Amino acid sequence: MPSLRELAQHPEDLRYSVKARNSDFDVDQFVAMEAAARGALQAADLAREQLKKSSKDRSLVATDEGRAQLKTLSDEATNLGIISRDAQAALDEFASYMPNLLDPRVPIGTEADNQVMEVVGTKPTFDFEVLRHDQIAESLGILDVERAVKISGSRFYALKNDGIRLRNALTSMLWNHLRTQGFELVSPPLVAKPRTFYTSGYLPFGRDDNFNIAGSDLSLIGTSEQVLVAMHQDEILDKLPVLYAGDSMCFRTEAGSHGQDTAGVFRVHQFYKLEQIVFCAPEDAQHWHGVCQDNEEWLMQELGLHYQRVMLASGDIGAPAMFKYDCEGWFPSQNRFRELTSNSILGDFQTRRGSIRARDEAGKTIYPWTISATGFTDRLLWAIMENFQQADGSLAIPDALVPYFDGQAVLLPRK
Repeated sequence: MPSLRELAQHPEDLRYSVKARNSDFDVDQFVAMEAAARGALQAADLAREQLKKSSKDRSLVATDEGRAQLKTLSDEATNLGIISRDAQAALDEFASYMPNLLDPRVPIGTEADNQVMEVVGTKPTFDFEVLRHDQIAESLGILDVERAVKISGSRFYALKNDGIRLRNALTSMLWNHLRTQGFELVSPPLVAKPRTFYTSGYLPFGRDDNFNIAGSDLSLIGTSEQVLVAMHQDEILDKLPVLYAGDSMCFRTEAGSHGQDTAGVFRVHQFYKLEQIVFCAPEDAQHWHGVCQDNEEWLMQELGLHYQRVMLASGDIGAPAMFKYDCEGWFPSQNRFRELTSNSILGDFQTRRGSIRARDEAGKTIYPWTISATGFTDRLLWAIMENFQQADGSLAIPDALVPYFDGQAVLLPRK
């Protein structure tokens, strides 16, 4: 993403992205505010330069009149400096609501205009009435929604017994795959400061999604992306790429989702996630986006899941991302595909906000690009529940996971 000055002087791409996203960001006001801030800075710099030059004039320093003139110049420089800082602060605050520029490949439209790029695997068939994922999991004794709701409220669940074994098996599989590619496993703090959310682009856009901690400025994270990117605020990275696998619980208020996905445990306040985060040179972004996509799909293919890869349309992409794929798994009980993972190119949107830089091969300081891609979420557990259920209520463990269960191939319902 260009600098604010470049965007203001050549706002055509910004206008296109804002319109395509159905954003209410006012490009004309931004251009005017940037011009005002730039003009105020130039006036302040000119006043400081004049003061510096005049202070070297011994004839002014030697007389009361001259010293009074210097005082006037000093006061003017101070006042213009304050005006400049205020104008820049107002511009920065206004620009914090600016969405990222869209990649030219992004289709224009809403969720209905998302494009299916590829369908993988075979849709399972059943000769019995399929159950919903939570119904199967509860009968297997690996999920307890009722007691979780009793202690924490709606949209929470407790994972138990072989459910935790399944989660651990899946994350172990993925981690063993990622580490061969140079990813570093990180379990970050689960709370973060406002600037952390700002750097990653989740403030001010996702303000309502955060669980805030009373009596502090901290909030629970909604994804490890938020903290793994911000770990390098105000740093110059000594090498690229930097590859992280973020291991964390995630917390989201699900603001605006009242009445949506109330059946099962699909849209919840707390879930587990293994996230891929990449800092890379701009020219390498497509490569690493592809690597992260391959990693997501590798896990689904190893499990034998039926899924589709979707390119998201402009109105369905969050403000920080410039390009995004979703992988949607087949859910027989709903007779449709549902989102399991996502993979976004964010350009230098986050690194500019966090003042995160790196040196290129020529030694020049650049803003690296970031990639944020899901590796695993608990939704993969629910996809397994639905796609591998059997007529007697048991669950066939996917072949790739059997070694993690000491050769056990089936989970039986609890009586």
